Order: sequence, then structure tokens, then C-alpha cells
Amino acid sequence: MTSPLTGERPRYEEPGTRGAATLRRPPSKSLALARLGRGVNRQWMLTLVIAVTVTAAGVGYDLSGGLQPLRSLIFWAPIGVAAGLVIGFVRELGRNTITSLSSFGKNRGYAILGAAPELTPRVLRQLPPDKRTPIGCLAFMPSSPFATAFRNLQSAIATDGVVAFAGAVANEGATTAAMCTAISASQQGRTVIVIDCDLRRRSLTRALGFDPDEGLVDACEEPSQWENFVGEEDETGVHFIPASRSRGPWRNPAAAPGFNELILRLRQSYDLIVLDCPPILVGADGAATAAVADKCVLVTAWDRTPISAVRHAMGALQRRPRAQTAVYVNRVPPEYRFGRLRGE
Repeated sequence: MTSPLTGERPRYEEPGTRGAATLRRPPSKSLALARLGRGVNRQWMLTLVIAVTVTAAGVGYDLSGGLQPLRSLIFWAPIGVAAGLVIGFVRELGRNTITSLSSFGKNRGYAILGAAPELTPRVLRQLPPDKRTPIGCLAFMPSSPFATAFRNLQSAIATDGVVAFAGAVANEGATTAAMCTAISASQQGRTVIVIDCDLRRRSLTRALGFDPDEGLVDACEEPSQWENFVGEEDETGVHFIPASRSRGPWRNPAAAPGFNELILRLRQSYDLIVLDCPPILVGADGAATAAVADKCVLVTAWDRTPISAVRHAMGALQRRPRAQTAVYVNRVPPEYRFGRLRGE
């Protein structure tokens, strides 16, 4: 779909990316102001601490020489504020994170599957109070940019039977991306199951409100009885295998007896198996678990995930030759207007 903007290119998009999100760049002024606001939110505490420290040190030095406190404060306060602003500005400029899909994919040579917008309070307020979650957005706002982004992500993995989702580090949104992709695929008529493979953090299991006594490890021990360990998400009916409370030595699902057999049996019953894996750079478990997948999606957060972390995580994943690897960017700020997603 083309929606040209007057006097500007209608959109910018990641070249050569199947199913990638089409983002239209906002006016440079609004983009600059938005980025300035995010920078202030990140650096204000450091700026304040440095300003107070420099001011207090200067005033203390002057007081020891007998100078009046007010006169000293008037002199040192602007110096302290200026020092805090300069250091905060330098630190913000030194952040090397994902702030452009086109340059990130082109210059780094990574395959970009797409991007998803951040769910802001303004968007969530359109939902009933008890449905203001990513799952609620998919279930009750199917035409929203957020739901559209995940419909196109699941289209991009339509030929893959087992897909692993993982972040480079914790709290990058990999669990949310895994669950939303599974729900979107289910809405498109595919049979889907999600597996919580992070036996330490159990993010998916906790997010769904479960704390079971039995889960993935038990299913690995009895792969022929896997149906006994499958739960169902209330809103969408998507099937999942939770991670139970740890009570044994198996911290890495891929090392647990029966894991490969479990995956083989699930392949026979489901069109898509989604693995929510541990963060890649936290330990070896994430990369080892993702190795059983047909494709691994490295989930990153806009203007948060360091590019160095992406590089190291991709290196760890690409050492596993079985799975293809690609990057998905989430939490793109609302200043970027999402158009329809399209393939090549």
C-alpha cells in the first residue's frame, strides 16, 4: 500500500526483508524532540547527582575559606548544572542502540523480520480495564498497528515449524513477542503451542498467571504423555507448556532427556511450535535451546538494546548451524507511524 506524504518519501523500510514492518519516518522536528525527551528520562538522575555533587563540593570549599554561603551557592550552582548537563549529554551520545531499522539492517547485515510499536497507555485505554495487556490488544483490537505487526511477523515465519524467540539480555520483550506471535498465528488458523523454555525465570508461565507443579521437564521425562502437561490461555485458547517450579538439576531444556523427542511429537500435532528461550548472553542455555528450532528470532528493544549485545548474541546463535537467525525490533515509539506490512 502506498500512502505518500506531501513533499516527502512515503516511507522508509528495511530493504530485502520479508514481512518487515513498514515505518514512515515522522517529521524530523518531532523525532528530535521525542528522542530528546527519552534522553532526559534516561539521564536526569545522573545529571542531578553530578550537579548537586559539584555544587556541594564548591560551596563546601568556599565555606572553609569564610565565604558567605549564598554568594558561594550563586556562583557554584550554574557550574554544577552545566557539568551535569555536559556529562549527561556525552553519555547519551555514547549510547549505541537501535534507532533506525534501515541503517541497522543494511549496515550490520542482519535480516530484520519486522518491528512492533510500543503499547502506550493511550492505546491501552481503548481496551476494558481488565484487558489492557498485549494479549488483550491482539484479541480485542485486531486492526491496531500492534496486532498488524505480529500478524505479519507470523506470516514471515509461515514456513517454519519450530521458532525460537530470545532476547540478547533479559527484559527485551522476547516473552511478549513469542506469545503474541503464537496468538496471531492461531488467529490465522494455524495450530500453535508455546513452550516456556526459560526454567529459571519462567517469564511466560508467570505472565499467564500459572504456577504449576508439573511442566516442561515432566513432559520431557514422559514425551509420549505430553498432552497431560498442556495448558490453554483463557483469552485466545492458545496451547502452552509451562515451566514448573525448579526441583531438579535440569536448567537447560535441550539437555533434559526426551526434549528432542517431545519436539518431534509436537511437530506431528501442531503447525507452529514457539519456544520462549532464556536470554542468549545470560548463559549457554538460550543458544542451546534455540538450536532445535528451524528459525531463531532475536528480539530487541528500540533505543535500548546495545548493538554490541545484538552482535554477540547473533554470533552465539549463528554458531548453531541448524537454525536460521533474524532480528525483530519491538517497543518502537509512537512517533514512528506504522503503515501496512508487506513482503518482498
